[in-house]
Amino acid sequence: MEQTGSQRREKRGILGLLSRFARSRKGVTAIEFGMVGIPFIGLICAIFETAFVFFTQATFDNAVNNVARQVLVNNFMSTSSQTTSAFKTATFCTALPSIIDCSKVTLNVQAFDSSTSTFASVASSIGKSWYNNPSTNVNLGQPGWIVLFQAFYPMPVYLSILVASGPTNNGAANLLGHSSNSVYANPASGGTGFVHAIFSTVVFRNEP
Repeated sequence: MEQTGSQRREKRGILGLLSRFARSRKGVTAIEFGMVGIPFIGLICAIFETAFVFFTQATFDNAVNNVARQVLVNNFMSTSSQTTSAFKTATFCTALPSIIDCSKVTLNVQAFDSSTSTFASVASSIGKSWYNNPSTNVNLGQPGWIVLFQAFYPMPVYLSILVASGPTNNGAANLLGHSSNSVYANPASGGTGFVHAIFSTVVFRNEP
């Protein structure tokens, strides 16, 4: 069936419109940004969170070292054994920066008589599982004793979608299914999700 002139003009108009649309470069930048913008912003957030984890770990280590130094020079020998909550509130929390919620910190401080223990034997007892069943007392030992000072802080994970996809024992599996040694299932009572496991351990001998 032969097309009329108006039909041919209409067809050419539609083809011309499609051709101009295909050649048009308007809006390309917006489309490209929409494609890469979300991954790019996610990457920036992940970089900031990783940097914040390292900063928190460094400040936490510094606080543990400062308190351990006070124990080492026998500042607390008059109260060598006390409840963990009392020691944490009166001594440890005051050494922490405000970015760390001290109420979530768990401590494990043990002392070993150096006449029956060595650094090698104490080292064999160092692990990470204690935070699930921490001691209720802090033992700062006596002059000359070996002290094991451990602290744990469950730092919140702010960008969890990029960190983990599921639990692996008490830890987490990342997006590739590999287990993580630094991201744990929240150990708090009733806690959900994941946390960055901030651990710090110091072993020293009290001054005579």
